[in-house]
Amino acid sequence: METPFNQLFPPLPPKVGSPFWYSGLQSFWLYWKLDPKLAAKYVPQLPGDQKLEVAVFDFDDDEASLVSLDLQRYLSGGDSWLETTQEVEFNLYVYPKSREPLVPELTWKQFLMGWDQTKSLGGWRLHVPCDDQVAIDAGKGLFGEPKYLAQFTTKVPHINSPETKTWQYYVYVPGKPPPQPSELMWSLFADLSDRLPEQYDASPLIEYGVLIEDGSQHLVANQWNFYGPFDTYWLDTKPAKVKLATGPADLHDTVKDLKTLIGNRAPIAAQVFSSPPVSVESRGWYQVPNTQTR
Repeated sequence: METPFNQLFPPLPPKVGSPFWYSGLQSFWLYWKLDPKLAAKYVPQLPGDQKLEVAVFDFDDDEASLVSLDLQRYLSGGDSWLETTQEVEFNLYVYPKSREPLVPELTWKQFLMGWDQTKSLGGWRLHVPCDDQVAIDAGKGLFGEPKYLAQFTTKVPHINSPETKTWQYYVYVPGKPPPQPSELMWSLFADLSDRLPEQYDASPLIEYGVLIEDGSQHLVANQWNFYGPFDTYWLDTKPAKVKLATGPADLHDTVKDLKTLIGNRAPIAAQVFSSPPVSVESRGWYQVPNTQTR
């Protein structure tokens, strides 16, 4: 027997449509191994069948959880607006207890390769700093994301900047540009230029959040589809040149949680998704040769 629509789908926030189409997206994940007991302390205690369980993956002869940082740079638009957005999702990996026994046992590499076709295992958003108020309001209203306003500076590989080989970004508390050193929450540098990626289809990604309706918490899930492969870099046997450095500022205990859950440990994997360009405009040329140049 079918369930009434409004018992499964929360109402849309005012002036927010769904689905949301990305005009362009560049995303950079870094993953770290995590003690499941520590991860469990950061998962919300939800009522009844809405309980979340920490995902535990096989690591050779060990078992552990995952935590990740995902830088997103994306473009979007509508009838009278164009938006550019930068944000970072700080995620733990979980599944709803109500999905048992359909949750598969996987190694951590199988998970990143997209083997969970039940789409039960997903990211619990712990913190999401973002530089776009429209995206903040939509993320909170649609998915219960813990989004808040921040500033970013980035220098990352891009088809229009072929000289840039490394990933580098800085996250600041909001203020007047340019951001000041005293406003830095954290910075991340990663050099993956000395290794080749493997390509996998991890789409769609499942993500979890909590919406408050009528004073009650409701677990909400959403799917994020990617039209293209993920470039996956395994960093467990040969650590990459990665540096996560924290600054003097903090918002919503994001930096405190970074220090506790990640600290100075080396990441075990990286994934990159870059949407392909849709057109290209090449340089102009003289219709009549300029004989004054050589």
